Amino acid sequence: MSEILHRIFKIDKDNNPLISILLSNRKSSLPLMDELLFHSSGPITDLSEYSFLPALDSLRILFFEPENANHNQLNNSALDGNVLLEKPNPLQMLIQELKNNQWSTIKESYAKDLSEAMRIMKDYEIKCNSENELPIVPGGFAGLLGYDMSRWTNSVFLKHVPKSGSLLGVMWRTEAWWVHERKTNQLHSISLEDHPWSNATFDDNINQHRYPLTPIKNIVPDSESDAKHARKISQIKDAIVKGNLYQLNYGRTWKGKMSDHPWDSFSRMINNSPSPFGAWFYVHDHGWAVSSASPERLIKTDGKIVNTRPIKGTRARGLDEETDLELKFELVSSEKELAEHLMLVDLERNDLTPICKPGTVHWANWRIEALSTVQHLVSGVEGELAPELTVGDALASLFPGGSITGCPKLVTIAAINELEQHPRGAWTGSVGHINFHNRKSEWNILIRTLESHSGPNSWYGTVQAGGGIVNDSIPSKEVEESRWKAAAITEATWGFRTGFSGTDLPERNMKISPIPKKSGLLSKLGPRKNFTYKNNGKIIRGETSKESSRIIIIDNLDSFTENIANSISNMGKNVRILQGRPIDRIDNVNGIIKKWIKIYNPSHIIIGPGPSKPNKSEISMHLSRMALEGKLKNNNNLHISLLGLCLGHQAIGLAAGWELLESPLGAVHGKPSEIIHDGKGLYQNLPNPLTLMRYNSLILSSNNDLLIETCWEESNNLIMGLRHPILPVFGIQFHPESVGSPLGNKILQNFINKKPINISKIYIEN
Repeated sequence: MSEILHRIFKIDKDNNPLISILLSNRKSSLPLMDELLFHSSGPITDLSEYSFLPALDSLRILFFEPENANHNQLNNSALDGNVLLEKPNPLQMLIQELKNNQWSTIKESYAKDLSEAMRIMKDYEIKCNSENELPIVPGGFAGLLGYDMSRWTNSVFLKHVPKSGSLLGVMWRTEAWWVHERKTNQLHSISLEDHPWSNATFDDNINQHRYPLTPIKNIVPDSESDAKHARKISQIKDAIVKGNLYQLNYGRTWKGKMSDHPWDSFSRMINNSPSPFGAWFYVHDHGWAVSSASPERLIKTDGKIVNTRPIKGTRARGLDEETDLELKFELVSSEKELAEHLMLVDLERNDLTPICKPGTVHWANWRIEALSTVQHLVSGVEGELAPELTVGDALASLFPGGSITGCPKLVTIAAINELEQHPRGAWTGSVGHINFHNRKSEWNILIRTLESHSGPNSWYGTVQAGGGIVNDSIPSKEVEESRWKAAAITEATWGFRTGFSGTDLPERNMKISPIPKKSGLLSKLGPRKNFTYKNNGKIIRGETSKESSRIIIIDNLDSFTENIANSISNMGKNVRILQGRPIDRIDNVNGIIKKWIKIYNPSHIIIGPGPSKPNKSEISMHLSRMALEGKLKNNNNLHISLLGLCLGHQAIGLAAGWELLESPLGAVHGKPSEIIHDGKGLYQNLPNPLTLMRYNSLILSSNNDLLIETCWEESNNLIMGLRHPILPVFGIQFHPESVGSPLGNKILQNFINKKPINISKIYIEN
């Protein structure tokens, strides 16, 4: 175990000591070696207490795009509900050492997914025990993972991928750090004992940082037109109406030749756009630079606790305090903005659950974080990391962030690629640091970001910005919002403010505010801890484990399946998740279901929600038909209780001969609704009406009396639930596991409490 040397310096003058140190380490005015800086600026909050500068003089790992299969002939459209699942070729990794100021490859490795890549990286970590309270420990790694590495966390085919051999990410082993503790204005040097930085000193007077002049004016980068941007938003809305996705984050691009070095753009950016998760990343021998003023955290781990802070919901800043406050109230009163945000909270709970102890994932807090030109709704979602998993597994589970893909994540990743028609590169990937031994890590999401590549004579930059598109989105307003978000970055890069003046888009000081009090349905919603059973059940994924689990959930590519499993686990029950739309082709659906019943002998099956129509999931449709025909029985010849959620509910209705239609009142996603019910079955001992979260574009229309209608949306009388009069078959067109369903878990509890029955005995008794 290596020893750590920790020294502390008091700073008198310099507000940017790490930039001063970085500049003093350069051998010229511009960088000639790799550089990485984590720069927090603006008000000192719980997100921006520290800035970090690592030494990049030991070992680095490069991640490259492998040889790609040629699928150009495939024209399947995720926007039309056709998603091709595919595992990519293994990710190529080059491990290099720095010798005589040159990087030399010592090993080549391949990883089937990002978790395996993290395990390979972990083997090169230098283990140190840290007794100080700093959030960083030497010996781990720091760097950047580009968004296009998302194919190694989500197995989906994408047509527009980087060219084979493209550099996707870089991680350096960090044996020493400078840490600026902003609250106390102390500078920490923390390093391995024998590292050169262990003897370094800091002088307040060295290399005082000065911001460069404004770039040459009137450089207008290339971008698609506002009209084309608006048409793409209309395409997304059409896909939402058809039920193929719920929310999608489309990114518009500005690109062009730069008038100076990316470092100059970064310097202007942090001066004009202070942010808690700013970053400077530079790979000299590959001519790649990334400058970011990101406000968003993807993940932070500190020992047992895993935290993510999704941002969704946006308004501009006001010209004065009164207007700023009005825009804040407008933000929290908007059904559209809250739908975007609540949907994301549900998605992040889903992504945290696979790597956390069952029952510990919860919505912890939410607030408004106002940046210089825009203000956002921001939530904290957290849980306790499972002891058998690493911080690398946690990163892989959340990457890329749901706020910059949409929901369901896997489908929206495919749809984004279809719409944007190019790989994203660094944008919406992550910069961060990770220490496996000490379970410390923190990663941002690369929004408000400039990516630059060097050409023969000049640097060329790309800025991308977007927003979450939902059914209520107005194309012209979404176009404007993207331009808001890009304005400060394009101004720092090209002197181009995406068409806004200082009056149109005023700049104000950063500010954090609590959520104002709301009225109506929304007053019932907010962060809360889950009720947890004294002995939580286990969540078992896939068919490999033979551990007992009498409850099965069918996953239909949704981003909420894990939340359902977590709710069941909180009741003290083991639950198994099986794939309703697996990667491998299904040749014998009936055989698969019979095999599952024989092996697991289930008492309850839940057909989970998902995008598109139920016929995309042969397993869900076949289970529904078996149940309605009285053939869904376990090894004890008892009828298995079946519950369909959303897509599962629709599958049961279709199997019964009902009609499935686009909702006459439009798609509803991420919005709590008042539901009235008959007080029986799933609704026993529950108040009437109930506030329940809806995610649906399609609706069942009664065609016969094989199924009984059990609940309705209060204001519009749309069917929200059904059950069979005799068989234990139930369907609900809402999400009881959502943060928008305060009493929803009691519906799941009522379902789980229903024991398997023998229908023939009921007939005999009657």
